[in-house]
Amino acid sequence: MKFSIIVPVYNVEKYIDKCLDSILNQTYKSFEVIIVNDGTQDNSQSIIDKYVKKDKRFKSYIKENGGLSDARNYGIGKSNGDVILFIDGDDYVDEKLLERLEREFAISKDIDVVRFQLRLVDEKYNKFEQPGYSIFSNVSATDSYKLLLKNVYVDVACAYAYRRYFFISNKFEYTKGKIHEDLGLTHLILVKSNHISSIDYVGYNYVQREGSIMTSNNRKHNLRKVYDTLFHFDNYLEVLQKDSTVSKENKDLLINYLIKSLMWRSVVLEKKDFNKYIRDLKKRKLYQYFPNNTFKDKLRRLSIKYFLKYYVLKNM
Repeated sequence: MKFSIIVPVYNVEKYIDKCLDSILNQTYKSFEVIIVNDGTQDNSQSIIDKYVKKDKRFKSYIKENGGLSDARNYGIGKSNGDVILFIDGDDYVDEKLLERLEREFAISKDIDVVRFQLRLVDEKYNKFEQPGYSIFSNVSATDSYKLLLKNVYVDVACAYAYRRYFFISNKFEYTKGKIHEDLGLTHLILVKSNHISSIDYVGYNYVQREGSIMTSNNRKHNLRKVYDTLFHFDNYLEVLQKDSTVSKENKDLLINYLIKSLMWRSVVLEKKDFNKYIRDLKKRKLYQYFPNNTFKDKLRRLSIKYFLKYYVLKNM
């Protein structure tokens, strides 16, 4: 089994050495590294060139800046391995990650996706959080999705390895120009999988950089985070409406999770922006996507339909 490791790079000269070293030192040796320079403006490329010169498995591509989604899509197009793995240029992985993944994929050809655990670290590589996840092996998309939705960080694309044929044949692509791009695709990948495994192994170190777009907390970025999430929700509804291969149960699970995401992400908004956002949510008639069987179901639907603002505030 050969891995295609896609590494998008943009202004990460402080971190790229550690990232690429963690790949170079893998105990499992059958891999290619596709490094996509997404128009970086720092010294990252000169560092990349050292690895390309040192090891023929490292390949460098330079393109105009298009964002993380565009860089990932570009890298997928250059890949030729059996399994795709994404590693952001400022993160790093454990040396046995590929070994553990190969072992899990070898269990069955029906396994399309393998989930592994990640830990959060700061810029000095101090480990400060290691979220727990459900552990299971070779189960259906529906069963795995129910288990994964009980945990945090479901969306993170870098916490999964994907069988390349499955990824390519479904024509999966990350949406260019939007943040929360993982939210915009990860769930569709999961619900369309044949079987998924989740292993009890912390293989990925997710570096939390101060001032990055994901940690920034100013009004402009907060609005973008929330409305890009809303964009992904609308896009999912359109895709799922046309896709007959996804079961109704999986569609309902996904839509309900996304609605919860729309609600809890709004906590970062200022009062004026929050009120406008609630109006935008009301237009989408979110209540219609919730069950209406029991008295509790009916009460929730009525609350979302007529008192959405208070429902959101109460459940933040």
